[in-house]
Amino acid sequence: MTKKSKFVVFILSFIPGLSHLYVERKERAVIFFGLFFGVIFGVVGMSAITGTDDLLAILALGLPVIWFAALVDAFSWTNRSGEEKDTWAGEGRNFSNRKLITVALSVVPGAGHMYLGRQKQGVQLMSAFFFTAFLMGWLHMSLLLFVLPVLWFYAIFDAFHQVEKEQGQERESSAAEMGIFDWLGNYPKWVGWGLILLGSFVVFDRIVSPFLSWEIKNYIQTGLVSLVLIFSGIKLLTGSKVPVEEEDGDKCEDGE
Repeated sequence: MTKKSKFVVFILSFIPGLSHLYVERKERAVIFFGLFFGVIFGVVGMSAITGTDDLLAILALGLPVIWFAALVDAFSWTNRSGEEKDTWAGEGRNFSNRKLITVALSVVPGAGHMYLGRQKQGVQLMSAFFFTAFLMGWLHMSLLLFVLPVLWFYAIFDAFHQVEKEQGQERESSAAEMGIFDWLGNYPKWVGWGLILLGSFVVFDRIVSPFLSWEIKNYIQTGLVSLVLIFSGIKLLTGSKVPVEEEDGDKCEDGE
């Protein structure tokens, strides 16, 4: 088999999947094709449904990641000789394809977890993602825009680590799996305060704000942000006293 040119691989990689066809990796080419165009059509579709262009920022984050992953993966195949490609089969190949499929499906948060059999985590992640997108479109709240990239990256990397655990035979039982809603259930007070603040913001932004002048709205927004920062700083300072006192107590015991 003739050696493949890395320069040609680099040129073809601008459309993820073409470079894999060049290095004769058809399965991985299909995966990257689906991942690339799935992100584009998915984000454009979500933008059309929600009626906002803010979601297009996800393309600026996701497409470079997909392009770079496809480029690195294609380069790794150019470094292998034809004999290595023919002998690289069985469990190693299946695991590599499984990992890639999981990451590709995780472009839709939760789908990768469902593919791995973690239905509970998958449903919770998918529900959180689309419910946040629904609120953004219904209430026209750009404030929630930061939540979508967080959920998206969390779903991708968590699914990736779940595949690694399966390879290392460290998979947890379904009863031991903790979904995002289970984690939030451990802190009901914080969730409650967060919902109160979110509801208050919606009331102010959609009902009260239209009746206020621009100067007053600017003062109120600046004051609220300042209060949140001050409260967070006080909380961190008061919370850091306990470890210091415990450390002093340990030193006294050692001195005795």
